[in-house]
Amino acid sequence: MNRDETSAQLSRLVVRRSSFVRSLAERPRDKRELADDLDTSRSTVDRVVRELLDAGLAERSDGQYRLTCVGRRALDAYDECLDSLRGVHAARDLLSMLPADAPLDPAFLTGATVHTSTPNIPDSAIQELFSSIEHAERVYGVAPVALVGQLRPFYETATAGGTVVEMIIADELFDRLVAVPTSRAVIEDQLRHESVTLYRGEVPFRFGLWVTESEAGIVIYTDTGVGGVARNDTEAAVEWANEQFETLRENAERLTLDSLDEVTDGE
Repeated sequence: MNRDETSAQLSRLVVRRSSFVRSLAERPRDKRELADDLDTSRSTVDRVVRELLDAGLAERSDGQYRLTCVGRRALDAYDECLDSLRGVHAARDLLSMLPADAPLDPAFLTGATVHTSTPNIPDSAIQELFSSIEHAERVYGVAPVALVGQLRPFYETATAGGTVVEMIIADELFDRLVAVPTSRAVIEDQLRHESVTLYRGEVPFRFGLWVTESEAGIVIYTDTGVGGVARNDTEAAVEWANEQFETLRENAERLTLDSLDEVTDGE
């Protein structure tokens, strides 16, 4: 049996016998206790215990059975998988607005809070973004799409308390923004702001992304506006969002007022 087959067999065993594994994780038990606690027959306990012993998930000591290190790590992995699936399920309405190949890590979805827009309150979801950045010390963001009317409120909210802001604007979006006087004026104001740094570059996904020192989030756009927002304050989510931003920033071009004028002259 090769490694993949062994891993698959172990996965099936943990899923199928999770109640037994979880019971032994709480404390060592003998077969009678397992039968009583799990309300099952002694013959079933005999069979399952034998399976767990053969797989190296459990061991016998002083007449009781307990999990091995392998068993505990297998249970941890199983619980992590369950958490990821719960995150995907909770975000299913939001994810349905994205293409199948959207590079969203399950680590971001695990434990995320999802907010979708409603016809009655169309701006409710985007307010979650403003709430997240309002008191942040720093904000990193990626904008593949933007609602022009939200540009100034976003930057005013982000910089109100002296927050350090770094934003990567997708090339196509940047060209559209500087072609419109109102949005160009917002960009010019931000380039003059001492705590704001703007970049332009290629963004290979269609959702907006932001990350503060303690929280990460994504914004999903639809043809009619903001479809929804997901926020997550777990360490794994923040780490993932930072990695996305830093990777894109490495290949992005930092913007200046002079470079903005060059875009206009080129037109």
